[in-house]
Order: sequence, then structure tokens, then C-alpha cells
Amino acid sequence: MAAPILKWKRVTNTSGPGPRPRHGHRAVAIKDLMVVFGGGNEGIVDELHVYNTATNQWFVPAVRGDIPPGCAAYGFVCDGTRILVFGGMVEYGKYSNELYELQASRWEWKRLKPKHPRTGQPPCPRLGHSFTLLGNRVYLFGGLANDSEDPKNNIPRYLNDIVILELKPNSNNLQWDNPLTVGTSPPPRESHTAVGYCEKDGRRPRLIIYGGMSGCRLGDLWQLEIDTMTWTKPSVNGLPPLPRSLHSATVIGNRMFVFGGWVPLVMDDVKFATHEKEWKCTNTLASLNLDSMTWEPLAMEVFEDALPRARAGHCSVSIHTRLYIWSGRDGYRKAWNNQVCFKDLWFLETEKPPAPTRVQLVRASTNALEVCWGAVPTADAYLLQLQKYDLPPVQTPTPTSTPTTNPLVKALPAQQMPQPQLQSPVMTQGTPVAQVVRQAVPGTQIVRTVAGHLAAGISPHAIKVTSMTRPQLKGPITVQSIQGAIRSGTPQVVNISGQNTPTRQIVQSSATTSSGMTGIAALAAAAAATQKIPGHSQQVVTTAQGTGIRVVTPTIVTPQGVKVTPVNRQI
Repeated sequence: MAAPILKWKRVTNTSGPGPRPRHGHRAVAIKDLMVVFGGGNEGIVDELHVYNTATNQWFVPAVRGDIPPGCAAYGFVCDGTRILVFGGMVEYGKYSNELYELQASRWEWKRLKPKHPRTGQPPCPRLGHSFTLLGNRVYLFGGLANDSEDPKNNIPRYLNDIVILELKPNSNNLQWDNPLTVGTSPPPRESHTAVGYCEKDGRRPRLIIYGGMSGCRLGDLWQLEIDTMTWTKPSVNGLPPLPRSLHSATVIGNRMFVFGGWVPLVMDDVKFATHEKEWKCTNTLASLNLDSMTWEPLAMEVFEDALPRARAGHCSVSIHTRLYIWSGRDGYRKAWNNQVCFKDLWFLETEKPPAPTRVQLVRASTNALEVCWGAVPTADAYLLQLQKYDLPPVQTPTPTSTPTTNPLVKALPAQQMPQPQLQSPVMTQGTPVAQVVRQAVPGTQIVRTVAGHLAAGISPHAIKVTSMTRPQLKGPITVQSIQGAIRSGTPQVVNISGQNTPTRQIVQSSATTSSGMTGIAALAAAAAATQKIPGHSQQVVTTAQGTGIRVVTPTIVTPQGVKVTPVNRQI
């Protein structure tokens, strides 16, 4: 089966204060938010920026507390709304081993002081290390240390130690741990990537190390089996990408996406660029299936404007099924002393967006339909299909008259289709009404029921508001009078008034007929026979808040023959 064609998309028209271009920064994701910290270009910054992927907006939180100094090439992990920052370069030649916490729920920084490990020393100051959350533990691996006490006299030392920081819920009592491992450790390195992965059922958690720098670019892959703390170098199938450093690796589903970074010059480039350094930046994308440990081929659109430019030292996060990358050093065959950084933001849709939820009817008229459905975070557009079918003929009900126990009430026409029995309280003339229509749009017809008694011997009924102007009815509502008798479906008029409110005129439907059909049911039957959108049936339901009419609309068809599947709603 051919691989799907993946396409990058550049994010444009963002609002809010965007961050300055940089490299060496990091980012984490909290739901729809991408949180970016540190890095720099002309100096290291301590800025915190947040991008909302749902609203396409940047904003700068008002942080407080123990704000850390600016740093680059540090460790950055997120556990819920708790963000941890460890190490990094705070100025040229000076590295850190400080640990800070940012509580994103209130944007508050706090400096943490974990206890020393039971054996050995805490991690030394470093940069270019990996800091990976897996379960309730953070795994620190590798990096670059400076063995010189003089920051201006840099004596680099590549590291390959593994140190664990165990997180405790709602506690800052943290402690470093130097675990005992089995097997051969990966060679020392910095500017590599590490990701955590486990099976779908949560078994076999693994820490996967890829690439990095140790005097030359590395392309090897190692994994630490967490259950046994065993280092292995798994056999990987497929065509591997070029060795690289300062790249990004992001897990989405069961795949690890590797993007960008510094790679060695290939032979074809040497004859064209003999004056350049021995490496260059790339904008290639690779995918490793973590279940089968296979580098999978990817089909990409290769138009120049449809791809991010080659870069290194960028940041990447996964939000839903999208891979986001931002900024980084422009590595388009630039020399080391020409640090031009990007300001662009891109995302890659790695999976087909899921189908939206069921389409629901909001409002319908003879010439318009208003529908809604659940939003899909990764969808840019939706396609709504309407099914057209022939409009069935509508049978006109034949009016019949059935004697009732009350001389004021006569039967309304009976509808051919069966109607549910209506059960609702009745109200008495002149007594306060417990519940009435509190909101109505002028000119619309909304069916409501009223609790109370209308007249002795009158059966359950409902009212239909034919007109009502705002302000809405306030205070106690009282039935003032009943006008006219019900004749062959002719509604009677009930005047109701409220405190400080003019009298409102309510059209009252008939009571229950001897044939078992209530007045509102018969009124619905008559309406169904004359309205342009047929098929309505009504049910009176009684809840703790009062009595209401549930309008059941199995099918709505416009005169043009457009069919829409609606949902039930209770008024």
C-alpha cells in the first residue's frame, strides 16, 4: 500500500506578540498550547511565550516567582501543567545544573533543590543533554560539560551518564538517583534526542536515544529498557536518515518523526562546496515505526514553498496529530559565524483528521436550515452533504367531532398517524401559574406547557405563544380570563399577565378528547397537515423544573426536497 503524501503547512496571520527568532530554545505542549522558553540569537533570553494552536494567537504570560536566568540547550519536560527546566548554557562557556519548576496553571516559577542521590554525585552542569519524562520519572542522559573553571577556557567533555529524577504528585521533595544499568551504554554525545515510548497497554517502557554529536555527527540508535534498566542497540530495518545533531525527534502515535539538524556533506555536494564546512543543515523528515523498529519511507510534497527551510536548533511539539516546529538557525549552507534564525511556524498533519460528530439540527424554516456538529481540532474545513429525495404526499386529516365531558371543549381533527398520550397538569382561572414561557422571540411560535389549573373539569392542555415582546414576563403570572369556546380546532384565547408586565395574549389549545388525543396533540396534527415542514410530533414531559413539550422531528424536508436528519429537543 502506497504511503500517504504528507504536506507541511506554514502558519500565517497569527495575532499577539510573537517571540523573536532564535535557536537553542525548547518547547512543550499543554493541550492546545505550545510553551516556548529560552534560547537566543544575539544573547540568551529568559522570555516565555505561548502559542495557542486553537486560536492562532501568541501571548506572553505574566510570570512571577523565582524566574530562572535565560538559558539555551537545556532540558525541558512537562507533567500535566508542571514544567521542569534543567541545566543549559546561561552564558558563553558557563553551564548550569539548576532545576526550576513552572506551574503553568498560575505561571509561577520556583527553584527546586532535589536531594543528592544515595550513591554518587548529582548531575554536573551541562548543555545539549536530553531530559525525558516517562511515567513518573524524568531521565537525564548525556550532554556536554566544561571541565575548565574558567568559562573563557572551554575544555569540553562529552557525557553518557543516566540520572533519574523521580516526580512525586503535589510534592517538591525530589531526589536524584544514579541507577545501575546493564549492558553497554551508548557512546558519549550531546545535541542528541531522546523520546519515551511504551506499548499500547502500557507495557515495555523504553527510552530511545538517537543521533547527536561527539566530534562528528552520529546516526546510531539506542534504547534503555526501563523495567530491567538494560541498554541495547536494536536492529533497525529500512533506509536510515543521515547522521545528524541539533535535530528534533517527536513521537506521534507509534512513530518517531525526526526533522532537520546538521548532517554531513554528501559526496555530490563536495565538488560544489569545497570551501564550506564539512556539514550542512537539512530539512528532511524521517519516520521510525517504534513497534517494528523500521525506518518508513515518506511521500512528501517537494515544492519549494511547501517545505520549511533547512534548519537546526529549532523546537518541535506534537499537538493532537500535528507536528509543530518553530524558528531555529537558518542552515542553508551558512557558515558558523552567520547565525541567521527563522521566525516561521509550520505544522505537519501526520494523520487524516477523524470524522466530526453527528450533524444536529438547530433551526429550520421553509428556505433555510441551521445545523451544527462537533469541531475537529485538526480539520481546516468541512464538507456537509445533504440528501435529496422526493417529497411524499401529505394526507389532509378529516375533522371529526367527539363529545367530551366539558361543554366548552370540542374535539380537534384526529391525525392518522398514532400520537403519544399527553400528560400534564392543568391550571385554574385566576390562580398564579407556577411556570410559563419566560423567553420568546416575537413572531415565532413556541410550544410550552403551564403548570396549575385552568378550570374545573378541563383536561390536560398546553399553550402556544403566538407573539410576545421583550421585556420578558417577570414576577408571578396569573391567568386573567378565558375567551371563547373551542370549536373544531379553533384555539381559545387566554390572557395572562405578570408583575409590572402588560397582559400577554396566549392561544390555548383544546383539552383531551374522548378518543384519547389531547388538544395539543391534535393541534400538532393540524399543524403537521398545514405547515410546510411536516412530520412534527410532540410529547409533554414533566421534570423537576416544570413541564415542557418535547418536539420529536423524525425527518425534515424542505420544499426543494432537501432532507436533513435532525435531533430531538425539549422546549
